[in-house]
Amino acid sequence: LGFWCKRSILETSNFEERIAVAERFIQIAIRAYQKKNFAGVFAIIFGGIIDLEKSLPHTWDRLSKQSRTFVTLVDDMLGEDSHFKLYFEKLRQSPLPVVPFIANNQTRIAQMKEKHNVIVLPTGETLINFRKFQQIGEHLCEIQQYQNMPYDIAPNYDIQRELKRLNPMKGFQDENTFQNYLVTRKEYIEPGDSSPRVFAIRRPTHTWRSQSRVSRLFMIPSTSFNSHSRTASQSDEHHQQKSNTDLIT
Repeated sequence: LGFWCKRSILETSNFEERIAVAERFIQIAIRAYQKKNFAGVFAIIFGGIIDLEKSLPHTWDRLSKQSRTFVTLVDDMLGEDSHFKLYFEKLRQSPLPVVPFIANNQTRIAQMKEKHNVIVLPTGETLINFRKFQQIGEHLCEIQQYQNMPYDIAPNYDIQRELKRLNPMKGFQDENTFQNYLVTRKEYIEPGDSSPRVFAIRRPTHTWRSQSRVSRLFMIPSTSFNSHSRTASQSDEHHQQKSNTDLIT
């Protein structure tokens, strides 16, 4: 999914259209965030959006403040500097059901195994490190609670089917070749030492969904994430209450 997002953005040559495509992906990620689907959020943001600030700075600068603030929030939640602290805080604050980012849990289990070494006596006898298994067991129980309660949103099988058909690396020998292609596209549409190149519009502008229309469609006020600081974390209930208030007014 992330590779598909990134390729879709980079293969949109026209500057204004490219901004609209990036905004659309971010709006989908925001909706997934409100529905506590962290796996979907991280797949979109870290797969196709997070490096826009460096790879396509002109496109990044034209994104709405709401979108850039949300991307920053997600980056902080799963940033290595915070050791995923904000993500786990948000995960524990969110009422079930939740779709967690399972890859992060696998990393934590691997770290627990490395942290607690096997106890070997001078005689060569190996002892069981109960502390290691206790921590791993507690973490597995935490993961299990998300699997015990099914997600409460009815699946859209048409969208599921189309997502499963995605093959962004089709036509490329391997991932390295694909990544080289993306770098070439980036230099082609937004050269590092100049303004974005001018390309013809492929889709009539009157058919685009403006940011306000997308926000209304998803019931997301334009200021939903403006109150987030680089280290702040708020509950989904607060966002929902604020969304309802803004819609009423």
